[in-house]
Order: sequence, then structure tokens, then C-alpha cells
Amino acid sequence: MRSLRSRPGADVVAKIHANLIALLRDIPGLILFYNSMEDEVELDPVADELGWTRFAVTRTPDEGPLTIHPAIGAMERHRYGFAQPVEGALDLPPHHLSAAVVPALAFDRAGNRLGHGAGYYDELLARLPPDRPRIGVTVEHLLFDSLPVEPHDIAMTHLVTEHETIHLSPESDQR
Repeated sequence: MRSLRSRPGADVVAKIHANLIALLRDIPGLILFYNSMEDEVELDPVADELGWTRFAVTRTPDEGPLTIHPAIGAMERHRYGFAQPVEGALDLPPHHLSAAVVPALAFDRAGNRLGHGAGYYDELLARLPPDRPRIGVTVEHLLFDSLPVEPHDIAMTHLVTEHETIHLSPESDQR
């Protein structure tokens, strides 16, 4: 799987950014997005285009669930290489978010995501109000027909690739 997970080329990333910007432009309010790991689509150009104050990011604490913070605050490097808000940064409650943009190792066409196995994002997504869009970002070759699903998994309502934006039916996120 490692060979599938290399960071995509600039042309592919630019198309993903364009599709994501088109989707997010119509969503008012604060949007959760992620600071990318080495093999994930970097989203900074999306925030550059739409304005950093529209975005929040997570912090992975030493213990407990992910916390949510403004994307414009001070950052530090997490041990896995991505930037995260510093300890003590302003904490935001999940109900303040209008949408969440999340990464994964892979997605399927029903909106299920294969994460890194720790369950951080599923726990966070479960705390969001159920009417909030959950947007998965991936390259087309990591979008599969189906993936294994566990009871605690939270499905996406939208998927964005370099080729398309998939709007999933409301039934797709019902388990």
C-alpha cells in the first residue's frame, strides 16, 4: 500500500483543490480541515484561496480525543510530521463547525473511510452535529468500490478527487 500512498503530483493536487474550493465556497461558517501528513493532499492552498479565518484544525493530545482550534494560531510539529496547534490554544466546540474535511488512507464510493486505525477522526466526527457535511479528500486511485466497515465508523457525505465531487445520499451515512 505504501507505493499507492505517495504524495500526488502538482497537477492532480491543483484539480483536487479546485473541486474542494468549489464545494467549500458555498458552505458558510467555520470549516474543519487537516494539516497534512507527508502522503496526504495538502490543503493550505485552499485556505489561502478562501481565507484562513474560515478554517479550524485539530490537535492530537497526549491523551484523549482530538481537540479543535482556529487554523490561524501558533503551530508546532507533531511527532508524525504534521503541524498542529500548540498546547493551550483556544479550544472550539464541535458544534461551531459548519463542515469537516478529513483525510484517510482510502475511501469507498459509499463514503466509508479507512483511517490510520486509532479512531481519532471517527470519534471527532461522531461529536459533530449530524447535519454537518463530512468531506473526504483523496486521489481517484484511492477511491474503491467498497471497504470494510466497523460499527463506530462515520461515513462521509461528500468525496472530492481530482476528477469529481461526489455528493452521497443521506442514506449513505446511516449505519
